[in-house]
Amino acid sequence: MSDAREQAALWFARLHNDAGEHPERRQFDAWLAADPHHAAEYQALLELWGDFASTPRTEALAQAMEQQRRRQRRRLLQGGALAVVLTLASAFGWQAHRYGPLDLELHTAIGERQVQQLRDGTELTLDADTHLHLHYNAEQRLVELMRGEAIFAVARQPQRPFIIDSGLARVRVLGTRFVLNRLPDRLRVSVDHGQVQVDSLSRPGESLVLEAGQVAEVGADGRLQRLPRAASDAFSFQNGSLVFDQADLAEVAASLSRYRQLPVQAATGQSPRVSAVVQLNDIEGFLQALPQVVAVRLRNEADATILQPR
Repeated sequence: MSDAREQAALWFARLHNDAGEHPERRQFDAWLAADPHHAAEYQALLELWGDFASTPRTEALAQAMEQQRRRQRRRLLQGGALAVVLTLASAFGWQAHRYGPLDLELHTAIGERQVQQLRDGTELTLDADTHLHLHYNAEQRLVELMRGEAIFAVARQPQRPFIIDSGLARVRVLGTRFVLNRLPDRLRVSVDHGQVQVDSLSRPGESLVLEAGQVAEVGADGRLQRLPRAASDAFSFQNGSLVFDQADLAEVAASLSRYRQLPVQAATGQSPRVSAVVQLNDIEGFLQALPQVVAVRLRNEADATILQPR
């Protein structure tokens, strides 16, 4: 058992039944914050406990646990909860848990970013105002991207592919790192390394395979096209900036709205193109300066700021 996993088990034993303010709660919070792997290991223990604590499999598991406990009685640590957790881990294998089923809903608020370590080793970095759902089973790892943008660093499991359904296209990977950006009228895929297959959902048979450094877009009509732009631009939000490369006003508006309580909308009309690097801590400054560099007017309304082409 790794150090992080052993520490997670010890914290679980101390805190999981505590209804009040545990005297070590601050130390536990500091431990969680010190390393993303700590939170991932603790979450995995919570899910493992939930899987086996109240399902029809409990009786069979209890029998197996009892046999294991008899063999290991003298070596088990003091404390019932920790003993059960460690017995489960040894009897059924932590690796089985890593490959087990999972249902998880993830979402970020406006202006919020989040890094999520999954128990299969995959890491997700969610941009602001993003919503996705994960469902793992024995055959595949399925993600539904309902809204927003995320970086996917996918752990390789050839026998269980990682599939993302974005509404416009289905993305299939085995092990890679890439960004999916779901804009209101299109989906953009930017690959850092590895290989990604993108299949249009509304145009059966239309497919692209993207490799390191490549970018593609799926339009509202389902048409796939490669884009001559840097894939690295899509990863900029994790470092506190947005990169626009000949972006139309619809893309600018959707991207800024993820970091602004009053959303930005693009009016209809011939859109000017915007190329800029925007700091996430200066969204308002960029928005107010935009009319000075492109042919656009700002119109403030009660429920949105409108970008109006001049």
